[in-house]
Amino acid sequence: MSTVLATHGLNFRPAWLELSYSRWELLAPSWTARKQLLESRNEYSAYQKDAFHKWGADFLMLQGVVHFSPETWAIYAKNGYDPIALTAGSTYPSPTEAHMHLTSLVNAMEALRELSQTDRPLDLGTFTTILQKALGGTLTLRTNSSNGPTRGLPSTEVEAAFGALLSEMHNQLNAGSSPIAVAAWAHHAFTQIRPFADGNARAAFLFTQYILWRSGLPGIYLKPYHRVTYYRSLQKADQSHYLPLVQLFLTGLQEAVLYTLSWTGIQQSSYESALNTFNQRLAEWRSHHDRERSQRIMHNRYTVFDYMEETLRSIAGDLNQKLKNEEGRGARALVAKAYPDSPYYYQFTSDIVEYARKNGYHFNRGLPRGWFKLKFALSASKKYQLVFTLHHAGYDDATLVVGAFLHFLEPLKYQQKRIGRNRASRRKEKVKYLFSLLPLQVAPIAFCIEKDVPAVRTLLREYAEGLFGEVLSEISNEIY
Repeated sequence: MSTVLATHGLNFRPAWLELSYSRWELLAPSWTARKQLLESRNEYSAYQKDAFHKWGADFLMLQGVVHFSPETWAIYAKNGYDPIALTAGSTYPSPTEAHMHLTSLVNAMEALRELSQTDRPLDLGTFTTILQKALGGTLTLRTNSSNGPTRGLPSTEVEAAFGALLSEMHNQLNAGSSPIAVAAWAHHAFTQIRPFADGNARAAFLFTQYILWRSGLPGIYLKPYHRVTYYRSLQKADQSHYLPLVQLFLTGLQEAVLYTLSWTGIQQSSYESALNTFNQRLAEWRSHHDRERSQRIMHNRYTVFDYMEETLRSIAGDLNQKLKNEEGRGARALVAKAYPDSPYYYQFTSDIVEYARKNGYHFNRGLPRGWFKLKFALSASKKYQLVFTLHHAGYDDATLVVGAFLHFLEPLKYQQKRIGRNRASRRKEKVKYLFSLLPLQVAPIAFCIEKDVPAVRTLLREYAEGLFGEVLSEISNEIY
């Protein structure tokens, strides 16, 4: 490794490999299966075009370079990214400039994607040429002091450091190191070097995608609301705390796979072509039905539900021991559930639809689902419930998603009803509640259940435990 990188702490360290990457390993089969299906349908190129535009647009919005309103983006995408579809006022900085920024970045992504599929290693000259496509102009190495949210190396060390970075990146990949670890390390090192006079954020984004694509991964999809997490994780990495950046990359990989699973395919322009596609898909679906596989997925789905129940009952028991209750009153944590075979499995369908929409994936309501509730009863009129929903995502039967949302339970009062003709004979009705959503922003976790799922138990516990601090803080704010 170059002494320049070693001196400034930019060398690849074993600590990057000591972190857990099981979250991706549990989801990777979903990516592989979906990619193969799109290729078999000759739709992979169309998917890739849409993915590059969407991922590129959201990263540019994360950086504050462009902005598209959701309505304008929908029209723009539907019309093949024709700039005529963009309007002033809903596009920043202007329709022409926003289209130019995005098109340039997409062209660079396509060039790097093509290069990643060859045996030719990436060098400084090739990377610089491709980056010029991304920026739409001449790109030069930095010759002055660094600017931006992160500190860069002195300009005299930039070329040597970046050359060493490229060399070490290839060495680590060839040695079989985790491509996610290498991508996260290389991204962080790139932001410290800041090799170019302009466009370093886009360059780091492209560099990361190249590493992941070269290893057969989908790339990462970072959304505008990841901006704070992105910069904070880089700051933590500056202090040798690498976990936040790796977790962000794992989230980005999950976002990319959920986008792939939820991609709707090529829109047919005529009745005949749409009918042909429908018949083709229906025949394909029937021919691929595998009873043994379906039973395995069903068994694994129920196993995941068992893991979730085990986790939540353990957490509820711990909470009830630690919550300060007075005799007969105080906070209590109770667990309720609905497995896929429960008559109440559908109870939170509308909430799941909205949750999936906010998190940018398709909720597959045609497949089994269920939920768990952890209820917090502070008093008779002050109750809350944290709902964990387990459902399928995308056009795929083997990818399960776990998400969560928080409700305030508002009691609804009903008049007692007369039973029979006897006015004295009355029955008190069970109190019913209106579920009011509270502003708890929780990202989902996704994993494939086509194979054995013992590793999911740990993932579920980490997800649930990591959520409870935020939930208790939200409920604490409501106590007055």
